Amino acid sequence: MMEFLKYGAVCLLAIGAIAIFICAVKGGKPLKTLALNAIAGAAVFALINLTTRFTGVHIPLNQWTAAGAVCYGVPAVCAFLILPLIMK
Repeated sequence: MMEFLKYGAVCLLAIGAIAIFICAVKGGKPLKTLALNAIAGAAVFALINLTTRFTGVHIPLNQWTAAGAVCYGVPAVCAFLILPLIMK
């Protein structure tokens, strides 16, 4: 069952990345769109971790969270915040 969930999650993430890329290409300026998405995701990720002392909210920095924040932007950071609440 865990293998199914792992591979299913990877497939969904790949589909999401392809969808983001297609939307960026259809927008006419794919590099600008993807760069702004990456910058916004990294900025929100950094902002949340910089305000940990005041809010008590922390997202651990590792290769998966960093890649998610840069590839998927702000929605991924929001998902990182919501997932621990769902999994409890």
